[in-house]
Amino acid sequence: MRSMTGFGRGRAEGDGFSVQVDVRSLNHRFLEVRVRGLTDMPGLVLLCEDAVKGRFSRGSFDVNVLLDFGGFRRPKAIHREAAVRLWEQLQELAAALGAKEAPSLEALLSLGVVQEESPEEEAIRPVLERALEQALAEVEAFRAREGEKLFEALRRETGILRELISRAKDEVPRAKEAFAERLMKRLGELSVLDEARIALEVGIWAERTDVQEELDRLEAHLHRLEGLLGAEGPMGRELEFLAQEITREANTLAAKSRGVPLGEVALELKLCAERIREQARNVE
Repeated sequence: MRSMTGFGRGRAEGDGFSVQVDVRSLNHRFLEVRVRGLTDMPGLVLLCEDAVKGRFSRGSFDVNVLLDFGGFRRPKAIHREAAVRLWEQLQELAAALGAKEAPSLEALLSLGVVQEESPEEEAIRPVLERALEQALAEVEAFRAREGEKLFEALRRETGILRELISRAKDEVPRAKEAFAERLMKRLGELSVLDEARIALEVGIWAERTDVQEELDRLEAHLHRLEGLLGAEGPMGRELEFLAQEITREANTLAAKSRGVPLGEVALELKLCAERIREQARNVE
């Protein structure tokens, strides 16, 4: 079991530059990846997205890439197209102003046509891959550690759920007996002690309040929940679905219960399901 919360950092050196990658992941219903720091390098953005999608199935990921050229001497080059265009404009301006002297190369160079060259995208790719691998490995380890905590919390809640279902089963016959006693007392007060009538009323009540189907489904959900906790791989979505279904059955159980003890068990079942759902929202 892995959490969806994690952080990792990787760094690698290239020829005259370095790459640092910070990856943060948070909870999300699906898989979402946002890459920053690779403007005008769509191929490298796609590389980062594919790397995340290849290792994770759920979560919101922020991949921040820092390309650092500080401390290195990068080669300089003249942007020829820009220089030609600016030179023509300088000449046109000089003619329009009636300048006695033609524009100089010094004037042209002062306009910023000399630029420092950056490594090409293909030169950055292998360095980025190394830094990204380090960062994603750290994220995986972080999510695994958090997943162990989630596993223990969900295992505790599973034990509570099993105990509550057992209590609900015990309360059903008690509720029936309590209703029969109340009915007999009431009919006694009315001087109506027809045993056939009492049996009929108890039977009608039992049919209307039968919760065996709900208890059977709760046990099935519990069995599946225990199976998931013993499995590997992504399971967060199914855990959330099971919590939702447990809540549904608990609501029906509460609606059908006529006794205070069974109603209290139904309420505790709902609270337990909500705790399971809260934990499942953090599970990949």
